Amino acid sequence: MKDFLRYEAQLRLPGWDQNKLLSQSALIIGVGGLGTPAALYLAAMGIGKLIIADPDVVAEENLHRQPLYTPKSIGAYKAHCIKEYLLEFRPDLHVEAHTVWVNEGFLRDIGSSASIWIDGTDNIASRLVIDEMAFASHKPWVYGAIYQWEGQAALFYKTRYRDFFGAEVCGDSCSEGGVMGGIPGIVGSLQASLAAMYLASPFSAPTNHLFRIDLLRGRMESFRIGTQRVSNALEIGYNEAHELSEALWIDIREVCYPCIPRAQRKNWYDWDEWELPQKPIILICERGNRSRQIAFGLRKKTRREDIYSLEGGASLLFAATKQGS
Repeated sequence: MKDFLRYEAQLRLPGWDQNKLLSQSALIIGVGGLGTPAALYLAAMGIGKLIIADPDVVAEENLHRQPLYTPKSIGAYKAHCIKEYLLEFRPDLHVEAHTVWVNEGFLRDIGSSASIWIDGTDNIASRLVIDEMAFASHKPWVYGAIYQWEGQAALFYKTRYRDFFGAEVCGDSCSEGGVMGGIPGIVGSLQASLAAMYLASPFSAPTNHLFRIDLLRGRMESFRIGTQRVSNALEIGYNEAHELSEALWIDIREVCYPCIPRAQRKNWYDWDEWELPQKPIILICERGNRSRQIAFGLRKKTRREDIYSLEGGASLLFAATKQGS
């Protein structure tokens, strides 16, 4: 009989099956800012096996948001470092480390054995591969993303990420846009919690819900992601947007320069207090990342499908305008 003393507080949770969690496994794709806390908390909560995949080595710039690694880890494979730590933390844990990047073949050949997948890449190209393979194989997976003071996560099952967030996304990386060090820890821990709930207490797990945290606004919120695809795409291209002659364009950039003459200026952090006219709405941020998230939230709040995010944001808009001139 397994000694569950360390899980005593967790065993008190209604409907929690610790034995079931111990028999399950998770594939963690990327053990950087998101994957590191996800792996640590899944191990702490009592999962039976972790499959870790990451080809990167530890760099000094990682340490502010990946505190499991130390200066002595710099230059070493992240997958090897975290495996060593986890086995010391929990000797009974089975850990399989791969210093390769995940592709369709990996997900099909190795990922298929895992009970759930966790996306720790915060990379759109990898995320879309995970999304497509998970949807095709009916595999649950946990999405996570971070940006500056913001983060979000969702447990997807039989629902596709791309149907709600689009497939052509050009968001900044942490090194480009910046991120506060604690944000990945919050989101990665949330990813681990969603995965553990699904594995140990599936009937209580909030599948297909988007959870968002924004420390700059002081807000936390969640949205239900429907199991049916949205009838209108969330993103709209430059040419298609100009065909909507009656649309209201809203510029949500923090620094509105160069200005967009036809756009109304609104603060992005007040989006849930906006009064919107009954006409198509097109939101514009710098690259289409934040506007897409807010368009999604507004659609859920208003039950409207004529609210869009301009694909590529102001950067692509000005590039298209310059090319056409």
